[in-house]
Amino acid sequence: MKRTSAKVVCSLLTAAIAVTGLSGCGGDSTVVDGTQTALVINDEEINLGKANFMLRYQQATMVNYYQTMSSMFGQEYSLSFDALSDTSDEDSPTVGENLKADALTSIEQAFLMRQHASEYEVALTEEEIAGAQEAAASFMESNDAETLTKLGITQEDIQDVIEVYAIQLKMHDPMIADVDTEVSDEEAQQSKISYVRVSTEGTETDENGDTIELTDEEKAEKKDIAQRFLDALNASEDPASVTFADLRTEINDQLNEERRAEEAAAQEDSSTADTSGDSSSTDTEEDSDVVYLTSSQTTFGADDEDLDDALKEAAETLSDGEVYGEVIEGEDAYYVVRMDSVLDRDATDSQKETIVQERQSEAYSDLLDGWIEESDISVKRAWNRLEVTDYDLYTMTVDSADSSTSTDSMAETDSAANTDSAAETDSTANTDSSAG
Repeated sequence: MKRTSAKVVCSLLTAAIAVTGLSGCGGDSTVVDGTQTALVINDEEINLGKANFMLRYQQATMVNYYQTMSSMFGQEYSLSFDALSDTSDEDSPTVGENLKADALTSIEQAFLMRQHASEYEVALTEEEIAGAQEAAASFMESNDAETLTKLGITQEDIQDVIEVYAIQLKMHDPMIADVDTEVSDEEAQQSKISYVRVSTEGTETDENGDTIELTDEEKAEKKDIAQRFLDALNASEDPASVTFADLRTEINDQLNEERRAEEAAAQEDSSTADTSGDSSSTDTEEDSDVVYLTSSQTTFGADDEDLDDALKEAAETLSDGEVYGEVIEGEDAYYVVRMDSVLDRDATDSQKETIVQERQSEAYSDLLDGWIEESDISVKRAWNRLEVTDYDLYTMTVDSADSSTSTDSMAETDSAANTDSAAETDSTANTDSSAG
């Protein structure tokens, strides 16, 4: 059976639990009596200290995600727990309320997995328990009394949460062990096609901003472009080996050259007819190529919903290397398609892995949902009183000394406090004395 080492358990602590560097203005109202019962799951009481910490961990994870996204893309991704989750519905829950609901489900699942662990012969080793105990002690030493009081947690609470998370990790593989991993080629079949597309969508809008549809004559011109590609493809020495992207570029260049020649001829005729003798109007803007058609190569399966239905139906009639004999009229484009491989080996094998992963995920979720449904779970008033708002924010600090991307600290701040402490590399979070 797969075992979780003590190092992994310690990483769970640093990635999920270390809290330090309290800043902000949360008053006595944020202090939690961790001894109160938050919920009862099949006669097991989970105190508010454990539940509150697990809730704040998820809150901190969400905050850090937004901070990471902002750093990666160089722009601010705002996050407000007070904001409505659906801005179009004033009665919708806030982002914080949704997060709290999700956290409750996660807490229920985590403790239920520990309750069912013996059914899968899952248990922590003495080494793992010792690692959890050591990590919990380190956590308590790294945090000031005010932080611990506001979270309502004790060393015993922290150790128990670490052990719950460790059991949760070890339960995953046994819970999906019975999933059928055999997938046939037929079920996973992915075909590879090459195709060109000529759009029939209008590019101009009327005075109301609505798109002006192409006329029948304009659509016929679009179809002629697709037919031109098809004729050139069929006229090639080996249509099965032609690179669509190269032929598409060739046709597109030809069409642009013809367009320019026509425009030049029209301009010459216009200049001849102009008797004013004013040549100042001969200056023209820099010309750029028009994209008449685009090319793609893709794989698809029976359940694919991305391809145009008409394109997909035409492709499914073809054998390897065969070109569909006509221009295909789709919903908003004309197509020319060639079947490159009815069964693409790499794409099909990849789809098999996806199918197995989906089966495993479904089996895992079904088990958890079933356990919750059949369990006696009582959520207490103490839990209901907790709030996730912009007033009480929690962030985590990454310790650069540990390459395992462990998180050494979680800082509570109010909505006006600087949350940059999540990016600090010290073992404690910096606090802004002006935040209080």
